[in-house]
Amino acid sequence: MIDSYGRIIDYMRISITDRCNLRCRYCMPDPIPPAGGQELLTYEEIEQVCQAAAKEGVQKLKITGGEPLVRAGCSELVGRFKQIPGIRQVTMTTNGILLRQYLPQLLKNGLDAVNISLDTRNPKVYEAITGTDGFTRVWESICQAQDSGCRVKINCVLLKGFNDKEWRQMAALAREMPVDVRFIEMMPIGYGKRYGTVSNEWLLAALKEEFPGLETDPNRHGNGPAVYYKMPGAKGSIGFISAMHGKFCQGCNRLRLTCGGKIKPCLCFADSVDLAPVLRKPDLDDRAKETQIRALLGQAAAAKPRQHRFEDAAQVTETGQMAQIGG
Repeated sequence: MIDSYGRIIDYMRISITDRCNLRCRYCMPDPIPPAGGQELLTYEEIEQVCQAAAKEGVQKLKITGGEPLVRAGCSELVGRFKQIPGIRQVTMTTNGILLRQYLPQLLKNGLDAVNISLDTRNPKVYEAITGTDGFTRVWESICQAQDSGCRVKINCVLLKGFNDKEWRQMAALAREMPVDVRFIEMMPIGYGKRYGTVSNEWLLAALKEEFPGLETDPNRHGNGPAVYYKMPGAKGSIGFISAMHGKFCQGCNRLRLTCGGKIKPCLCFADSVDLAPVLRKPDLDDRAKETQIRALLGQAAAAKPRQHRFEDAAQVTETGQMAQIGG
């Protein structure tokens, strides 16, 4: 697919649930009404969407949530995705709490890489941010994934007043382990509006002072917008996803499928294209459904805006929580 601005859309993020086993302050500190059984797409319906997307040129899929591993059958879904002609990469974003339990099956079914959320190396700060005493489980998951040979990225969001002084310790992980540590600027979505953004511009300058010799890493590390740097002698790299201070919309290559069946062209805006009515229309056979889904995917790609407007709060129309949208 090619959108209205000539960007090739070959990547889709797929939320399979809006539930989570953490209560992170900037995402879901309070329970939100989960999608009911009739609203949540079945795995069969999700697979239908992905098959249609593959025929429209999507080659890479990322399974997200909420927390995807709280939904039964997630490991098997990876294998089903890997069997779709045209899909050459399946990855996952997880908070890591359940990853150690499911990693062997995920890898057996073909998972190519995993992104693990970790905002601190301090167990007490971890509990203050997530509401859960789960640091040890996440750390064990990171170590197990890295030891298995799976490509690992660690996603870190700095919150003012909580972990914004811990960037040195988090960055040092890239020196100690063959992982990518990515600093993600807080976006004004849902509960994220309550927290100020720690600028990646400032952080990069601080890291260059802390780690002399830090230089641009020209290697491509994945499908997203992160810009990477390398420390001399480091086993891994440091990445920056700078939605607020380094707008990267010109290279956006993705669509998002919510767990309820809506395709979102951009996180910033409430606009979406609903696939559920087609998926659940009883008088359509599979071929007719695929034709209509492909048309709707093209419609969503054509609706992608030139750029987000997170820097102007009045222009942000998305009102859902990140867990509901698909992280």
